[in-house]
Parts: sequence; C-alpha cells; structure tokens
Amino acid sequence: MVPDLVQLGDLVLDRAAHILTHDGQEIALTTKEYRLLDFFVTHTHRALTRSEIMNEVWGGSIIVSGRSVDRCVATLRSKIESVPARPRCIRTIRDIGYRFEM
Repeated sequence: MVPDLVQLGDLVLDRAAHILTHDGQEIALTTKEYRLLDFFVTHTHRALTRSEIMNEVWGGSIIVSGRSVDRCVATLRSKIESVPARPRCIRTIRDIGYRFEM
C-alpha cells in the first residue's frame, strides 16, 4: 500500500489532496499528468507498457495512441525531472514503455 504522502527526492506527492509540491510550492499538473504520476508511484520499479498506462490513465473506452502516452510523459518529465533530457525518475524502456524509480 502506497502512503498518502510520498517523498520523491525534493518533491512531495500528496495523494489524498492530489497535490505535488517542490519546496512547499505547488507544481501545477493536469489531470492526466497527475493520474500518470500516481500510477507510476503505485507501480514503482516495474516496467509498464504503453497499453497498461493508456488503460489506467486514459481509460479503456477512450482511443489514444502510444504517442499520447509519450507526450504526457514528456510534459510530466519537464515538471518533475531536474534534467528532463536525462531523466532519473521516469526511465524509458525501449520497445516496452516506462519504469518509475524513486
């Protein structure tokens, strides 16, 4: 079970309030970005396929492509990674999807 407050380096994810903060300042996340981050946090260290991510974050009834996942990951990385071009938290797993490391 993942706790309501999750420390992600210098970020804090308050899962009960749906808020991500850095040094006490809220980082604005879209609904999709928040759902993606929460899904990653609840599945840390696991390789997640784009299909798994699409089903969880977008829902099975909405038709989206793997590129939609990639775009959402890119915008989330720009908000949580200190160097988005060299991500440490959200790792790309070639031909599969992504893995989240805390």
